[in-house]
Parts: sequence; structure tokens; C-alpha cells
Amino acid sequence: MSASNEWTEWHLTPRGWEEGDSKTDFAKNSKPTPKDRVQTVEHREFLSSSFSRLEVTNDIIWSSDDESLIAELRAKFGDAPNHL
Repeated sequence: MSASNEWTEWHLTPRGWEEGDSKTDFAKNSKPTPKDRVQTVEHREFLSSSFSRLEVTNDIIWSSDDESLIAELRAKFGDAPNHL
């Protein structure tokens, strides 16, 4: 079992990045997925043991087929938030 494995999903919408489901070491929070999302990125912070280095990743876990809209919104709002 890992020492810590926390994550937050961030949804890119026409309004900007919106927080989605998240999991801390002590709880999981569910939020409705926006119907107009064009991309979902999972920000994860993983610590395999108290002696290891913190691994931080931002992975795209879902994208719509509208690549031009994704590019437009990414240009306007930037990358997904880099925090839980």
C-alpha cells in the first residue's frame, strides 16, 4: 500500500477549468461531470513510501473529438490546474 495517493480531476469547459471528482488519503468526493466538457485531466500526487520522492503527474484521461475547440480553450485558459 502506498503512503499517499491523492488525485483531482479537472474538466476543461467553455467557462474554464472546473474541479471534478477527487480523492484524498481520507475521503473521496464526487461531483457531476459537466456535460459541456471537452477534456478531463487527472492531477495525481503519489508517494510510494515515506522514504520515496513525491511523484506529481497531470494526465489527460478523456478528450472530445473536437480538437480545434480543445486547442482554443487551452489557449484561452491554459493548462489544467497543478494542484489537488
